[in-house]
Amino acid sequence: MTPFQLQLDSLNEHNLPIMQAYAMRAATQKASVENFDGWLERINELENFAKEDLTKLHGQLIALGFLQFEISSSNLGLRYQISTKGKQALEKALAKLAGTDDEDESTTDYAEAA
Repeated sequence: MTPFQLQLDSLNEHNLPIMQAYAMRAATQKASVENFDGWLERINELENFAKEDLTKLHGQLIALGFLQFEISSSNLGLRYQISTKGKQALEKALAKLAGTDDEDESTTDYAEAA
């Protein structure tokens, strides 16, 4: 695996908190909303992040394939959800932080099921 591939498949200290915030928000919504469809309003504020930094990081996460977005309506605007690739990257990053990352040299196929 090249360093470039590793960068494209992993979260860093800048974008990991945003992914964690979306994961927590999704878990809360799933537990409290009966017909939760997985889509969430954009996170516009996050401790220790300026709004313009959040905008850039959202763009990076979308470009990396970790976040998906949809235009829901003119009233609601954009909604986001963590992609399958994003969930895998988040699990890997959290395992690494916890010291339980059993990383091997194999590559993972991130193709989403149709």
